[in-house]
Amino acid sequence: MNASQLRYVVRFRGQVQGVGFRANALSQSIGLRVRGFVRNRGDGSVELDVVGSEPDLRELLKRIEESMKGNIDDREIETLPAEERADEFRIRYS
Repeated sequence: MNASQLRYVVRFRGQVQGVGFRANALSQSIGLRVRGFVRNRGDGSVELDVVGSEPDLRELLKRIEESMKGNIDDREIETLPAEERADEFRIRYS
């Protein structure tokens, strides 16, 4: 694994379930070198758990926030050391 890789775990809150948020996140990841998943949480939030370079991770968050700005009330970001992931970004169904 590349040492410059990071892991972001992001929790989005607001009107983020039932509005195509996960599909949008998947679409926004196109062209970026990121791996991980996005999933709905039982508390009504959406969790993004993704590994990539810091510029790609920041770009993904920017794209998601711009495209879903009317739905996001709050977000929390946890930055962690990268871990091995499949070579894809996908929707995880609970």
